[in-house]
Amino acid sequence: MQITARVEYALRALLALASAEPAPLTAAALSETHSLPLTFLQAILGDLRRADLVFNQRLPDPGYRLARPAATITVGQVLRAIDGKPAGRRAELPASGAALDVVRTLDALWAAADSALLSVIDSVTLADLRDGRLPN
Repeated sequence: MQITARVEYALRALLALASAEPAPLTAAALSETHSLPLTFLQAILGDLRRADLVFNQRLPDPGYRLARPAATITVGQVLRAIDGKPAGRRAELPASGAALDVVRTLDALWAAADSALLSVIDSVTLADLRDGRLPN
């Protein structure tokens, strides 16, 4: 699985928001303190807002906050909000022959790996990451 810069930045921003709870953080503050490109971060925060993972508070203290508790937001939800469904690659099936058996075997391997990956990312929350609780 490849993690895109967008996902990495989204997780870094969300972890910063989780650590700052309940205080809001502006996009500019997140950008400056976590070395995230501001324009790119603003687009990512827009995606997270549309996925109901953050909200943009206007007044009295403007900034972004988590839309719900960090313990209820999983890494899988973040990946899906930013990049769509995370999944391993799937090879094109050859028409026939010995190669077909090999590709089917590899396809079963990728499916098992996808399942294991999804199990982990769908069980780890922002609170787990913030508090250093990682799966073994």
